[in-house]
Amino acid sequence: MSHVIVINRWRGPFADYAAYLDHAAHHVTYVTAEAGPVIPAGAAEVLVVGELYDYPAVRAALAPAIDRLGPPDLVVALNEANHPVAMALREEFDLPGLRAPDTHRFLDKHAMLLAASATGVPVPEFALVTSRAELDGFAAGVGWPLIAKRLFGGGSSGITRLEGPDQPFEVDSPLLVQRYLPYPVFHVDGWYTGEKLGPWLVSQYLNMPDSVTTGPLAFTLGEAVGSVEIDDPALLDAVEAFLLKVIPGMCAEPWVFHLELFVTDAGEVVFLEVGRRPGGGEIPFVWREVHGIDLMELEFRLQCGEVPEVAEFGPGERVTGQLLVPVTTPSPYRVTAAPSMAGTPGLYAEVVPEVGTVAHNPVAYEFAGGRFRFVGDDTATVAAQVMDVAARFTLRCEPADTTPTT
Repeated sequence: MSHVIVINRWRGPFADYAAYLDHAAHHVTYVTAEAGPVIPAGAAEVLVVGELYDYPAVRAALAPAIDRLGPPDLVVALNEANHPVAMALREEFDLPGLRAPDTHRFLDKHAMLLAASATGVPVPEFALVTSRAELDGFAAGVGWPLIAKRLFGGGSSGITRLEGPDQPFEVDSPLLVQRYLPYPVFHVDGWYTGEKLGPWLVSQYLNMPDSVTTGPLAFTLGEAVGSVEIDDPALLDAVEAFLLKVIPGMCAEPWVFHLELFVTDAGEVVFLEVGRRPGGGEIPFVWREVHGIDLMELEFRLQCGEVPEVAEFGPGERVTGQLLVPVTTPSPYRVTAAPSMAGTPGLYAEVVPEVGTVAHNPVAYEFAGGRFRFVGDDTATVAAQVMDVAARFTLRCEPADTTPTT
């Protein structure tokens, strides 16, 4: 039997590992932040490692499993944050799959913008800075506010909006700085065959009426964030023209992509970021449950050396939306109110905590205080349903003392 190592970040069913791999035909070792129902019963080993980004810790935990089951034949990590550890294992054991040079332009945000610029698509002005003086010098040329980003980090982590020269902000390591664009942010999720675009969908992020920013950054600032798939033919045509440049330009091989972009008031599509992986939040769920395509399975099979066949969307595809409501009380916290929104028109799935739940979770989409999935016939209807739930859902939490009593 071959030995497959899977590095798993999630508690919930973001990936259906049991459906992707025959656990009776392979020894499958899971390295996971915690054991739970997402791990199939047929796993050969389940190794709980508190810090999945720490290669020495992961490698040490794997040593007994490798002694018992043999060196790995494949390593799979579906979450972008775990790609470096997976690549280090592939390097050590000389395994097939992505290595550091294959993903540098997706994990290093400065390299990403250089590569995107080379494809010919519009990119906001940016610079790599190593001091506050360099940051202020860049701002003198493009104006305030600015967006400052750590070079490495998934999602909206490590991103700061700088309003002006008087805002305290220390540059203690190389940073990417960009001109701030005050336009709506969109995400595009899909599949590239290596020769042409496969199925893809574009969605607009929905921010709250009093939001201090646009796009998913608002979630890390404590605001609810939604999104809704777009059915406007003119916008879809503009995005498709953009994709035909940037997607093969960033990677000519088959890949699952999660792209974020701006659309200006004049209708110009502008690059923001792109990941070589499925999108997060409720994206994997609505694709699997409504559109019939499992993006996580596509990524899993790619990392196993397969190039799956993926059918195009048929006519009359329905429109989906999502809403994520963050917990704003510092961990650990106790949930005191989280009403179900079941019965709301268009809402077909929700994940809300039970009252009394005590949790110690990071700020992440999976651990949002409310997660909601919608489906309907058109963008306007679904967008209104998302915003309706955002206005009515009242999440309340209080600090929880988890100190053991003696």
